[in-house]
Amino acid sequence: MAPARAIPGNQVGHYEILSEVGAGGMGVVYKAFDHQLQRTVALKFLPPDPICNSADRNRLLHEARAASTLDHKNIASIHAVEETGDGQLFIVMAYCDGVSLATRMRAAPFSKTETVDIVRQVAEGLAHAHLHNIVHRDVKPSNVILTLEGEAKIVDFGLARCVSAGASTQTLSVAGTLSYMSPEQLSGKAVDARTDVWSLGVIAYELLTNRLPFQGDNPASTITAILQSSPAEMEGVSPELQLIVFRALAKSAADRYQSCAELLRDLKTVDTLDGEPTRSAGKETFKVRVPLTIPPLAPRAPALIRKRRWMLGMVVLLLALIPCVWIGKRIVDAVKDRQAAYETYLQGRESLLRYDKPGNLDAAIRLFETTTKADPKFALAFAALGEAYWDKYRRDGDPRWVELASASCRRAAELNDRLPAVFVTLGRIHDGTGQHNLALQEFERALELDHRDADALLGLGDAYSSTGRAQEAEDTYKRAAAMRPEYWDGYYRLGAFYYQQGRFADAASQFRRVVELLPDHALAHTSLGTALLNLGQEPDAEAEFKKSLALAPDYPALANLGVMYYRQKRFAESATMTEKALSLNDKDYRLWNNLAIAYEWLGQPERAKNAFSRELARLEQIVALKSENAEVRANLGVMYAQQHQRNRALPHLEAALALSPDDPEILSKLGEAYEKLGERSKGLEYFQKALRKGLTLVEMELNPDLRPLLSDPNARRVLQGALPAKANPQLSANH
Repeated sequence: MAPARAIPGNQVGHYEILSEVGAGGMGVVYKAFDHQLQRTVALKFLPPDPICNSADRNRLLHEARAASTLDHKNIASIHAVEETGDGQLFIVMAYCDGVSLATRMRAAPFSKTETVDIVRQVAEGLAHAHLHNIVHRDVKPSNVILTLEGEAKIVDFGLARCVSAGASTQTLSVAGTLSYMSPEQLSGKAVDARTDVWSLGVIAYELLTNRLPFQGDNPASTITAILQSSPAEMEGVSPELQLIVFRALAKSAADRYQSCAELLRDLKTVDTLDGEPTRSAGKETFKVRVPLTIPPLAPRAPALIRKRRWMLGMVVLLLALIPCVWIGKRIVDAVKDRQAAYETYLQGRESLLRYDKPGNLDAAIRLFETTTKADPKFALAFAALGEAYWDKYRRDGDPRWVELASASCRRAAELNDRLPAVFVTLGRIHDGTGQHNLALQEFERALELDHRDADALLGLGDAYSSTGRAQEAEDTYKRAAAMRPEYWDGYYRLGAFYYQQGRFADAASQFRRVVELLPDHALAHTSLGTALLNLGQEPDAEAEFKKSLALAPDYPALANLGVMYYRQKRFAESATMTEKALSLNDKDYRLWNNLAIAYEWLGQPERAKNAFSRELARLEQIVALKSENAEVRANLGVMYAQQHQRNRALPHLEAALALSPDDPEILSKLGEAYEKLGERSKGLEYFQKALRKGLTLVEMELNPDLRPLLSDPNARRVLQGALPAKANPQLSANH
């Protein structure tokens, strides 16, 4: 027999030990010469401890013999399973002249081309095994040999579990190397070929980044990371390759590649690793700007939206106060105690990703509320709940959601003040309520915690835009888009920025990219339609709105179609579309404003008065939240001026001007307010400033309340004199 450490020349049956190749927890491997068949082989002697009883011994023999049937160039063949005179088992394998992948990885990093080649070869070997219902269950770099001929060969299939046809088997213990183990292995669940897919995904990630995707300071935190964390994105790796790796690393086996053969099909599409990326999907939308104010069609860019749950980019919630540093039942059970809450959380994230679909936002709120009740210390769930509450406010305007959102974020921060997601949502709340400097601080804090948090960058861009720092905003949006070139959100927000700046062609270009990524997303078509409308391409705009309505009859498309009909002086149709929009969302003050003006043109003063009253009530409700939104304050000032309440109008007008002194729409609102207050000369001053900033007479003519002003020849002459030499005949936009 072979001693614990055999020396060259020792004889084991007809095998002569030549040298020790390696040793590990699963035994010692020797290079040996088979005198019977005159060939060099590898002998793996298994330690006696794992073979606890005859059942385990028979199982191991069965698995090794099953693996010996495999014949593939990327699998180190098993020749036989034998035992010494005193019953010690050893496996006779083909000898591979080379080094383990683990050894080679320590020497120097691999190029992307080398990485793809190695992953492809290992996947081909595993795919062959899976076709024969054999799962390795311990795929890791030390079990892959790189031969001198450049082939990757998988070893230790003799320790695999044979999977019976049509059924998976249950692992009996936590085995294998921890960092490469799948979530189902750690949780003691059934394993099948998808466990090998996961382990190969870990290897691929490690080869591409020189780091493991899931790491902790001890076994407990490593297990937590594997079960709950998502790996960081891989800098310098093409999006198409990242998608393959991240799909292999899906937490749920159902979301993974179902076999290595399926993974190989995608891997073969990776033609140019450093070339132009293949892009993925996302969603969201926008609004139009005319004398009618219209709804906010883009509540936000949700946290790192992906095609599937496995790309959520969530922050790991570390297990607290687990005193063990060993891998065992107590640690696994502690993690599993949170699994139910975590699965509910994941369902909520998936619903929130498509909040545009009817019922999804409410479903996300319910799921996050359930999660936080099940696990009151789940900080990330409280952050997500705050995010959902805020989106609910942006959707229906009910102010109670603002306080709920803030409270959830505060609770998340109390539990874990190192989560960027908490500060991103707080920043969005501050920015949405006009507290832009506070928003800047929150986004900057999020970036201090994670300088590559794209959602924090997008929020920072929004805050820069809100404070008039246009160049910084544009640069920040571009940084965010470059950080995630395969996703929609950066393009959308950059398009929204261009839209605000009146750069409608640039905006349309960005929105087209979103539509290309999301051909079935209703709000994306609405976004493009709004940009086209401002470019004067009304037939194309109408087509986009109708595409949106065909996909989902939501209020933004209806509202914008109403705006387009208004611009075409089709006031009855405009009122009809706006009424339909209000039937879906009666909380948006802009819609009531739109409807009131349409009724005025239709000669229906009582209906107009009622709509204006609804608008006033909503504006007062928003201002009660201490909103510092210039548009809200300007509109409220106009409403009070309409009622000749000068003392109530002026504070809002002055606040709006202080917030946005150069916005032509705000200047126009001030002109309208002073006209309503009977101070025409002062009103004309603001209209002149607005015209110099880009307002057009066409826009002014669409406002029925300005008919007396525009019918005054002297006033008309003053306004004409304020127009730029090459006046833009198109209507401007109001975000």
